[in-house]
Amino acid sequence: MSEELTTSDLVREFRDAGLEPGDTVLVHSSLKSLGRVEGGAGTVIDALLETLGGGGTLLMPSFQAGSEFFLVDRGCRFDLRNTPSDCGMITEVFRRRPGVLRSLSPTHCVAGTGPAAERLLAGHERCRISAGPGSPFHRLAQAHGKILLLGVTHASNTSLHFVENANGAPTICRKEYLPVVVDAQGREITVPTWPHMPGLPRRYPRVEPLLLEAGIQRNGRVGMADTRLIQAGPMADRVGAVIRRDPLFLIQPFERFIDPPAPPGAAGAEGVH
Repeated sequence: MSEELTTSDLVREFRDAGLEPGDTVLVHSSLKSLGRVEGGAGTVIDALLETLGGGGTLLMPSFQAGSEFFLVDRGCRFDLRNTPSDCGMITEVFRRRPGVLRSLSPTHCVAGTGPAAERLLAGHERCRISAGPGSPFHRLAQAHGKILLLGVTHASNTSLHFVENANGAPTICRKEYLPVVVDAQGREITVPTWPHMPGLPRRYPRVEPLLLEAGIQRNGRVGMADTRLIQAGPMADRVGAVIRRDPLFLIQPFERFIDPPAPPGAAGAEGVH
């Protein structure tokens, strides 16, 4: 391998990692994790598209910065044409490419190109839960798609939000908000949204041993980056079954507890904090 990764290097290594021509794949990524790449983010995108071929579909997260709850609580406005992706440099370069589509979600917009992109992204604005039923994350699972974690862990795997939301985890606010999306023609669309609740830290990396044991995840390496290639539908089924038994499986419990106040006059009570 040359000192800098080239398109041909990356294509070879993406294939070794398990990507195949014709795949539909959602890629979460970290450019810096790969090491030195000749041409930067654009080269990574070129290599992914070459690996998938003309029959493949490439999807990437394309969210704006900020927690969903706080975005909608402050009355966010998402312009499909101009709002940048805050999901890493690769996703920002991707969303600016000619022909790349973006779904109409103010908080969980997905970008895509390829023969299945329009079908997978359509109607996201009708999803009151942004990563819920009918969303691109749901449709990816239905389409026998894959998820590639490129230099990132399951902490970046947004599809796990869908798995929680579809299987009874207590994650969704019951107050409806009305954020606005501006579409590709400049039209403003109100998107009624029930956001994820704030203050629920997740432990998504907990799914990894489950997926490896079931043969749903394949680990590899591209450049200097660790890769995790996951079958989206089987992941949703396997993790969903666990969440139905334990709705808090992916929610981080409190690890510190405050001692109750000592009764008046108790030894050592003074100065307790």
